[in-house]
Amino acid sequence: MIAKSALSSALLLTAALGVASAQAADPLITISTGKSGGGYNTIGGRLKSVLAEQDQPVEVLTSAGSLENLNRLADPANPVNVGLAQADALKYYLKDHPGFADKFINLGEIGQECVFIVTGKDSDIRSDSDLQEKGKGRLIAVQSPNSGVAVTWEYMTELEPAFKNTAPAFVDGAEALLQIKSGGKASKIQAVMVVQKPMAKSTEMQVVLENPKDFRLIPVKDWDLNDKLPDGSAVYTFENVTVAEKKWGFDTSVDTICTRGLMLANKEKLTADQRARLAKVMLLAASRVVGETGK
Repeated sequence: MIAKSALSSALLLTAALGVASAQAADPLITISTGKSGGGYNTIGGRLKSVLAEQDQPVEVLTSAGSLENLNRLADPANPVNVGLAQADALKYYLKDHPGFADKFINLGEIGQECVFIVTGKDSDIRSDSDLQEKGKGRLIAVQSPNSGVAVTWEYMTELEPAFKNTAPAFVDGAEALLQIKSGGKASKIQAVMVVQKPMAKSTEMQVVLENPKDFRLIPVKDWDLNDKLPDGSAVYTFENVTVAEKKWGFDTSVDTICTRGLMLANKEKLTADQRARLAKVMLLAASRVVGETGK
């Protein structure tokens, strides 16, 4: 039944785009994604494969993350015309670039992404409120300055200024976890933040789940993190998120905030036919691009 459904979807998509395929080849669609091998980069590769069936040339670029994707997308001199970004990163970007609101179109959601904050098992940090304490001199690892993780942390500090009492450290997550494990309470970095799909097997999450005696996930529940996008939808939802199923007879879950991944396009950089192709792909073949569940 699943194979039949997939075949029907593919036939519908082929029929919908058949006329356009017979026309002269469109200019290149250039997608800015994320780090090589990451979730966004994988989605970009899937989109390239689907569009290749319609003879639409596509280039997939790696990037530091959401903020770099948005900068590339908004820059009229940059060839990037499709970019992947977190909803919170988009809200943060529009604050300083309001003119971009009239230039982009949202092609669709590419899955839920949640905030996971990791500390050492013996850390004094047990909830997000502990990250708001003054005078502790704590650091939280948030990858690179242009990553979606860094943007999320910066946006969290705008919504709840007390988070500024913990400073960001631009350190790779795995490296930061090693510092926490080896240094314990003496480590300058006391927490690591990861933004990912709930069940994604990132290096950081694998380390945490496989070493429960060394690390723990802390809840993120500060209600001041509530905010809205221009269309009125929530930037973050507050959820109990399962990150691993049925280990030792129970699920591993944590209360935290979640946002959405978005596929955005600069309508001024795409032809009308390309916009139509992309819209039809996300309507008729989204599961092939995002994955069956978006998780």
